[in-house]
Amino acid sequence: MWGGSKRRGLAAAIVLTALSWGCASTYTASSGTDRGPICAQIFSTNDTHGRLLPAVQGWSEGRLVGGSAALAGYAEQARRDEPSCPLFIVSGGDMMQGTLISNLTDGASTIDALNAIGYDAAAIGNHEFDWGVDILKQRVDEAEFAMLGANIYLKGTSRHPEWVRPWTIVERDGVRVGFIGMTTRSTPTSARPANVIDFEFRSIAAALDRYIPEVRSQGVDFVVAVMHEGAYCAENGSCEGEALSALTATTARFDYAVTGHTHSRLETQVRGVPVVQSNSNTTAFGLGRMDRDASGVVSAKLLGVRETYVDEIESDLEVANLVAGYGTEIEALSARLVATFAEPLGKPRRGDFALGRLIADAQRAHLGTQVALMNNGGVRRPMPAGEIAYADLFELQPFGNTLIKLTLEGRHLLAALEHASKDDGADLQVSGLTVQFDPRAPQGSRVLGARLDDGSPVTADGRYTVAVNDFIAGGGGGYTMFFEAISADPTGIPDLDALVAYLEGLPQPVVAPTEPRWIPSATP
Repeated sequence: MWGGSKRRGLAAAIVLTALSWGCASTYTASSGTDRGPICAQIFSTNDTHGRLLPAVQGWSEGRLVGGSAALAGYAEQARRDEPSCPLFIVSGGDMMQGTLISNLTDGASTIDALNAIGYDAAAIGNHEFDWGVDILKQRVDEAEFAMLGANIYLKGTSRHPEWVRPWTIVERDGVRVGFIGMTTRSTPTSARPANVIDFEFRSIAAALDRYIPEVRSQGVDFVVAVMHEGAYCAENGSCEGEALSALTATTARFDYAVTGHTHSRLETQVRGVPVVQSNSNTTAFGLGRMDRDASGVVSAKLLGVRETYVDEIESDLEVANLVAGYGTEIEALSARLVATFAEPLGKPRRGDFALGRLIADAQRAHLGTQVALMNNGGVRRPMPAGEIAYADLFELQPFGNTLIKLTLEGRHLLAALEHASKDDGADLQVSGLTVQFDPRAPQGSRVLGARLDDGSPVTADGRYTVAVNDFIAGGGGGYTMFFEAISADPTGIPDLDALVAYLEGLPQPVVAPTEPRWIPSATP
C-alpha cells in the first residue's frame, strides 16, 4: 500500500561539495569497508519542467498525475518501505522551465518545492539557462541541494564557472553517496545561444573519468552519475543514445546512473550498472537500490520506473500548501478560457503535424509575412480536445520567445529547410509554403523544392519575409543561416501572445490544419 507524508529533514544529511575546479572539501571519512553491509536507495526524476501541480495526462484516463506533493508522498513511502536503507533524491535536470506557476517566478517556486521535497542533487539542464546566467546563479544559491555541471567550462579554459559544482557528497544515516552531474553537450544549440556563449560543454565521459576517482578519494560508499543527457529504448528492448554512449566510454567505475533530456522511459544497464530515466513532467519516478557488503563489494539494481498517480498516494500536505500559495497568484490568468479544440492534437518529436502548423500559422498571421518557420523543440506538449485555458497554451509555448520578422534571400530560406530535413522527418513547422523533400537522400540534398501558397517556387535569388522566434533567429537549433538575413526586425511580441490572439479570432471549435506541408518524394 502506497501512502504517507512528511519528508526527511535537512538536518539528516551532511553535504560535502566540490566548488569550481576540483576544490574538494578537506573533510575525510572512512569508506565504510570495515563496517557491516550498507545500502542506499535512489529516488530520481528528470525534466520536471516546473510541473508543481498535478494534471490529467492523455494516457491517464482522467486521473490526476504528478505534482510536487505527490512526488513527496511517493518518496516518503519509499523511505517507509525500507527504513534501514536511506533514501537520496536526485534530478536529471531541466527542473524549472515550462509552466505558468514556475515561469512567473523565473523558477524560484520550483526550487522552493524541490527544497521542500528534500532533493539532494541535480544535474544542470540546458533549460536551466533559459532566463540567463544571473537568474540561474540565484536559483543555484537558493537551492538546498547541489546543482551540478562537471562538464561545463569557461570557454577556452580548464576552469568551471565559479558557481558550478562538479560533484557533491551526501551522508545520511552513516551512508555516504557521491553524485557527479553533467549537462548535455547540445546545450549551445538547445538553449538560447546568447545565454551560454561564455561556456563549453565538454565530454561527459571525460568529466566522469576525472571526478569519479576524486569523489572516491573522499571515502564514499557509492558513486552516482547524474546527467542531463538521454537515450531511447525501442519496443524490442534495445536502447541507444548519447547518455549510453558516454557511460559506455567512461573507464572509471560508477554504481548507478540517472539520465534526462529525452523525456523517455529508460530502464537499462551499462556493464551491469543500472541506468534510469523517468519520462518527464513529474509523471513518473525511478527507484533503485545500491548495496555494499562488509568487504566493500557493491551491487546495484533498478527497482523500476512507476507513474505518479495522485489517487494512489497520500500527498505531502506541507508541500501541497507551499505550492498552493504560488498557485493562488496565477489562478485567474491560468483558468482564462481561450479557445475550444475540435480534436486532440498530438506532438511527435519529428515531422509535420497539425498542432505545429497551427502555431506557425499564428506567427505568420500576426506578423503578416509570406512564410513562418517554427522549430519543433518549441512545441512542448500535446493538446486535448475541448476547452483550452491560458495555462494549457502557456505549457505549449512556455519559453517566452519573441517574434522576429526576417527578410531572407531564397538561398537562406532553402538552407533552413535543408537543415530541418532529418532522416526521421522534418524538424520545422512551416506556414505559407509546402516543401518537397527526400528524407532518404544524403544530408545537404534532401530539399527538392519549395512553393509559396500562391504556387510560386522559392528561388535562390528571391526575397521573402519570414516570421521566426528569437531562439532560432539567434542560431538556436543550428539555424545559423539566419545570421545572413537581409534585415531582421525584432517585434518584441511573445510567441504565446500571437497564438492566443490567433486562436481567439478563429471560428470555434478550432480545427487545426490537416494538409501536410512537407511532402516526401523520391529524388528524381
